[in-house]
Amino acid sequence: MNQRSLHPFAWWAWGVGIAVTASQSPGTPALVLLCISAAMVVYSKKSDQPWAKAFSIGVRLGLIAFLIRMIIGVTLSVPIPGNTLFTLPTLPLPDWMAGIRIGGPVTSERLSITAIEGLTFFTLILAIAAASALANPKQGLRALPGVMHQAGVALIISTTLIPHFVTSIQRVKQARRLRGDQQRIAFRKIAVPIFEDSLQRAINLGAAMESRGYGLHDSSTGRRFGSQILLSSIVAITIGITLFLAAIEGAAIAFALGTALLVIGLFVASKSTIRTRYRPQVWKGAEWIVLATSITLILLVLLENQSTLTTSAIFILAITPLFVAPKESGLKNVIGVAH
Repeated sequence: MNQRSLHPFAWWAWGVGIAVTASQSPGTPALVLLCISAAMVVYSKKSDQPWAKAFSIGVRLGLIAFLIRMIIGVTLSVPIPGNTLFTLPTLPLPDWMAGIRIGGPVTSERLSITAIEGLTFFTLILAIAAASALANPKQGLRALPGVMHQAGVALIISTTLIPHFVTSIQRVKQARRLRGDQQRIAFRKIAVPIFEDSLQRAINLGAAMESRGYGLHDSSTGRRFGSQILLSSIVAITIGITLFLAAIEGAAIAFALGTALLVIGLFVASKSTIRTRYRPQVWKGAEWIVLATSITLILLVLLENQSTLTTSAIFILAITPLFVAPKESGLKNVIGVAH
């Protein structure tokens, strides 16, 4: 029997949980364990699809962000007293930049704080990259409300343009090798055909979605009514956020009203879109477990308890998908986006 894949929204809940936990500065051991847990889950559950490469790209971006933060922290920062390790040449700054120094003594405390901040950036990028590598984007689009069908078509075209571009380059290189052409490829000679081919493939995918009724409306009245409710919900939520930031009473009521209108608007607008689903993505026990552990992970770090027990609990919660999520299979994950 074919093994189903975990719901993409569950993977994103797990990734967001790790990112929020890292943003709360749980300590160096916890950050290191979060990175290890993300790597363990990704390399155990990833498929062979193109989006699975997002994690390796995220690792590179995270390392770049870490190095940039270390360079800035060492060369340009606020002086921090402590044990001086070495001294850099100091550049004079104007009086209005008092308190900031370029160069000067580099203390162990300064390096420690900068390294923790850089590790936090690295963990944040790694968490998002892990979710991107595990969550099937096609299944995620299929799970979106029907009212977002137009954005879904545009997103499908935009997200498949780059993979098609890479595929076109590989096909051109392979064709040249088969013809015995070992010369270096002049990109300017093949750029236009490659871009044209990749764009055409992406547009063909969008056209195939439209030809299968993706985004077909059965009631323009319902769509307009749903859009009006959605607009009202955005206004109410904006008012609620404004009242909250201004510390004025009524923020909770406005925010709750906006949330309720948002749910109603999505429901009404989605009903005006005709959709047929082949093998709909279901939300079962594994998804609930992953969601619950992500929420628990966030609540645990908000307690601001950096004990060894808390760090161990963070690691156990972060690797929960390793035990409950089915392993992704490349062939079984190639599921169409026909609606």
